[in-house]
Amino acid sequence: MSIPPAKINTSNNTLEKTKLKSRYAFWYRISEDIYQPPQKTAIDQKEYENQVIKIAEFETIEDFWAIFQHLRKPDSCRPGIQFQLFRADIKPIWEDINNKNGGKVTIKLRKDFTTIIWEEMIFAIIGDVLPENIKYEINGIVVASRKDFNKLQIWFKNWSKEKNNIIERTIKDLLQIPPEVTLEFEKFFPEETTKK
Repeated sequence: MSIPPAKINTSNNTLEKTKLKSRYAFWYRISEDIYQPPQKTAIDQKEYENQVIKIAEFETIEDFWAIFQHLRKPDSCRPGIQFQLFRADIKPIWEDINNKNGGKVTIKLRKDFTTIIWEEMIFAIIGDVLPENIKYEINGIVVASRKDFNKLQIWFKNWSKEKNNIIERTIKDLLQIPPEVTLEFEKFFPEETTKK
């Protein structure tokens, strides 16, 4: 199933707009493969890439709100819906040159907490409030709706134990996650998945 990108007008030049530090893009994917029987083989890279659809780019606060107000809230989406926010020059696929040496950290979320956590991360990224030592390591975030819970993924540029530890501390502080909660780290082209 494919839905064409939304036609959102972000070209109103009659008012002076408030520029963000970077340019970003919202994307979405409808993940039909979660409904397939277990014996179905995983989709290939090209098929996956074709399923990832750009909604719109923005580089001002006003254009962000013009797009964001039309996006569905993650906790109201059916299983299989993903939304992504990435820097505009980075595509939300592992194979993108900015992603392939990095990884992601995944947080499982209760459905009724998903929207507030997703929005908190969006505002932290576009508001440029992440610490200097990791703000340019974060390439984007993904929220994925599942049947019994949702997932938030933070994608980062370079995989290393030191950076992973900083990202974990920062995310836990920002989202007020208790220290004992385990976050799952995964390298995009891994030898193995690492749990911290």
